[in-house]
Amino acid sequence: MRNTNDYLADPIKLVLPSLFFFVMCLFIGSGLSAGIIKVIGFSPFSELEHSDRQWFRLALLLNNFVLFSVSALLSFWWVYRLNWRKSAGFSGRARQYSLGFSTIFFLLALPLVAWLAWLNLQVSLPEWAVRNEEQTNQFMRSMLTMESLSELLMALLTVAVTPALGEELLLRGLLQRRILQPLLGSHHAAIWLAAFAFSFMHLEFAGFLPRFLLGAVLGYAYAWSCSIWVPILLHFLFNGLQVLAAFHAGGFTPDTEMTIVPPWWLALISLAAVVYVGRKLEVRYFQDKEEDN
Repeated sequence: MRNTNDYLADPIKLVLPSLFFFVMCLFIGSGLSAGIIKVIGFSPFSELEHSDRQWFRLALLLNNFVLFSVSALLSFWWVYRLNWRKSAGFSGRARQYSLGFSTIFFLLALPLVAWLAWLNLQVSLPEWAVRNEEQTNQFMRSMLTMESLSELLMALLTVAVTPALGEELLLRGLLQRRILQPLLGSHHAAIWLAAFAFSFMHLEFAGFLPRFLLGAVLGYAYAWSCSIWVPILLHFLFNGLQVLAAFHAGGFTPDTEMTIVPPWWLALISLAAVVYVGRKLEVRYFQDKEEDN
């Protein structure tokens, strides 16, 4: 049995296995997704009937689950073996104060996120990026057009559960906590770089800034709580509420069609509140680290 303590101290030994499993799962997940779409014979960028929408959701669910969750779990298992649960942040309880205060921190950031979404839309994008946004909007319409309870449940699994688990495992648990933070020696730098990767990988540049901030908020929630379950829960609630809102409204409204502009003063209050609560949590974080040592 390999000595897992050596790997805990050397994040470089995580990089190659992580890249290998990510690329491998990219091909497997894409193949599964493309296979379902080809067999059923539909285009995800066109108007879909009820049954086709469910197959489309299944195709995306399998692709995302394999690409993010399976690649991250394989990386943790390959390097840490019997310690993979602890290394991924699954085992052990979150710090007593962390869930409540991290949730407050997350909620306080939402007005600022909304204002950044509007600000991002004021940036002119190149033609190729505009076409990509249009395709993504049609993609999401197919995903979030729901006419039954079964469609709602499948959409929640595809848009909320699977991304929350997989993206947090890969980006917060693996990239931020186990690779970037030891390499850079700073949880702040690791959080913001992982947040950049989180936003960039979506390839939706009309929403880059708000997603970047959301990624940072989730990163701090993980750093302060020391439990991957906290950002997973927050991510799930954020995506899940969007699915429920689309179901209630009877359709999906793209971010690029945003009509309500958040007032600047609310964004400023949100920023001040986030900084204040964040500093309090940061102090508590370092106090807990000293006690642990």
